[in-house]
Amino acid sequence: MIIVKGSFPVKQDQQPEALELVQALAKSSRGEHGCLAYEVYLQADEPRVIVVWQQWSDLDALEIHFGSEHVDAFLDAIPDMIDGDVTSARFDVSSLDGEPIVEEVAEIAPLVLADNITLHLSLIHI
Repeated sequence: MIIVKGSFPVKQDQQPEALELVQALAKSSRGEHGCLAYEVYLQADEPRVIVVWQQWSDLDALEIHFGSEHVDAFLDAIPDMIDGDVTSARFDVSSLDGEPIVEEVAEIAPLVLADNITLHLSLIHI
């Protein structure tokens, strides 16, 4: 299973519109093959920061998601609303006899999603 956690600050006056865009992305994504969960939150101490939590069955499903039309539409619309650093982490989750284990941590090359959106990922095998 792959878990992706991301957060991005948006301009205060555009927070409602940005949240609507992310919620539309989440709704479309939940219907994709391999999407186990796609949740959207506002950061409690800074509500202009939108947090996304995704669970995917495998890396192939996540990569297909990144190539989808609804991701493209989101990435076309959101860049001008961003106001700060976008953060993201991806976790590859597995277990041995039901007990979590950490095998290795690997850095993944940054993924440029739009002119001002770059994901810096670390892959942690659990």
